[in-house]
Amino acid sequence: MTGRRFLGVMLAVFGVVILSASAAVAAPAAKKGGTIVVEMTTDVDYIDPQLSYYGETWKLEAATACKLLNWPDKEGAPGAIVTPEVAAGLPIISKDGKTYTFTIRSGFTFSNGQAVSARSFVNAFNRFANPKMQSTGVQFIDIVQGAQAVIDGKASTVSGVTAKGNKLVIRLTRASPDLLARMTMPFLQAIDTKLAGQIDANGINEYASCGPYYFSARTPGRSITLKRNPHYKGQRVANPDTIQVNVGNDVAVEFQNVEKGTTDYASGGIPATEWKNVVNKYGLNKKDGRVQVRPLLDVRYVAMNRSRPLFKDNSGLAKAVNWAVDRQAFSAQGGYLYGKRTGQVLPPGMLGYSQQSLYPLKITAGSAKQAKKLAAPNLRDGKAVLWSANAGTAPLQAQLIQYNLKQIGLDADIKLLPRAQQFTNAGNPKTATFDMTIERWGADYADPYDFVNILLDGNQVANSQHNNYAYFNVAKYNQQMNSASLLTGSKRGTAYAALDVAMMKDNPPWAPLVNSNDRNFMSARVSCLTLNMAQGGGPLLNVICLK
Repeated sequence: MTGRRFLGVMLAVFGVVILSASAAVAAPAAKKGGTIVVEMTTDVDYIDPQLSYYGETWKLEAATACKLLNWPDKEGAPGAIVTPEVAAGLPIISKDGKTYTFTIRSGFTFSNGQAVSARSFVNAFNRFANPKMQSTGVQFIDIVQGAQAVIDGKASTVSGVTAKGNKLVIRLTRASPDLLARMTMPFLQAIDTKLAGQIDANGINEYASCGPYYFSARTPGRSITLKRNPHYKGQRVANPDTIQVNVGNDVAVEFQNVEKGTTDYASGGIPATEWKNVVNKYGLNKKDGRVQVRPLLDVRYVAMNRSRPLFKDNSGLAKAVNWAVDRQAFSAQGGYLYGKRTGQVLPPGMLGYSQQSLYPLKITAGSAKQAKKLAAPNLRDGKAVLWSANAGTAPLQAQLIQYNLKQIGLDADIKLLPRAQQFTNAGNPKTATFDMTIERWGADYADPYDFVNILLDGNQVANSQHNNYAYFNVAKYNQQMNSASLLTGSKRGTAYAALDVAMMKDNPPWAPLVNSNDRNFMSARVSCLTLNMAQGGGPLLNVICLK
């Protein structure tokens, strides 16, 4: 997704800061009131906190959730500070690094009036791990004692997460250098007792929240409404009265609506050809300006499904695809300031990133020849199913990839899907009927574990939902991923850098394409713009105000 360290000082693992107090989370005072209108081209996957795993949803949950630890509502480095929110301070950690004791701050209240307690977080862990929920993100709690037993249906509660009074204790199976960053994920936000008892893999569309806002209504495929939490007493701002999300217009209509001022934020984007025009017309990255662009910890890529006959034990064809794809043309179709072309897993700015030249970033006569040479003995039946999203520039980019594949002898049949359906089906072994799928991943938190282990660890491919869309399952790499996850500091970065190069050079699971920019177009009536990449990009919806 959107969108991830000694305690109290800068940690060598991530290069971000963890504060020991909850100061500096509030944004400057601004005009309050009114309704902010947001548009999305396609619907979200869920708004249910234990199920939603989509950048667009997490933008909304950034306004509704309260968490033990959170990211401040600030831009740049100040916004990349893991800060206690409901926790009264940083946890007490045992000498072996496997037991974390948090003290819960009083005063946080759900939108239904129920107080937030240590039990609210125990309930979140238990609901998240419940196998009947079929949550894609459960691999993030595999280090918690008792979590796997619940995931496997052998227990009903996570034994390693307990509450006593205002104390929350989390016990791990092994030390985890990135645990505190994982705790900022919306999966582990506090939930009330009603939601704790609602176990439904289809998700819940209205529930109480303990952040500045709550989801007051959702009509799937049409709209989502967020209202101010009347009981919120925390330090985060809540400028608009209502955040109204409308779903379903294409990017051309979104663009027109933002220009007219009937919509305030084109979260679904605007036509690729318009980005240069709006920059020329309104300027770029001005204070409260209408066009805001920031680099993301993100990668767009073609995943090659190793569970299907075409790519099973066929690293030669996977290499050929990497030589064949036209990264320059793919990026150009995205429009002005789309991003930076890449041929590797880790994005710039990520611990362990080291720029490599493994595959061509633009097509040449020599690269086309090499692609054909690698493909020729490995084409098998020469047919492929290529999945893509059905909105924005995605269909055109899919046609480009289809053309590139044709040049090496692969006939690809394109199947277009709503984006949330695409990645949900891709991560389910029963519905993953593709050979290649054009995907995008944004950092959940700023650590290479979130790209390498979460996306490529083969131990998860049998799960009912996962993020390893390449169904990449190579024992030696699985072991190296596990070993790298235990390291800290420069050793951690070095290990992940080596993994990135080894996989992409010898047995590529993907054809990486572009590291994206976060491009945002706003209406003339909004102000108080704060873009936080740690919270998935885009303007923070609770902070936006009307002029």
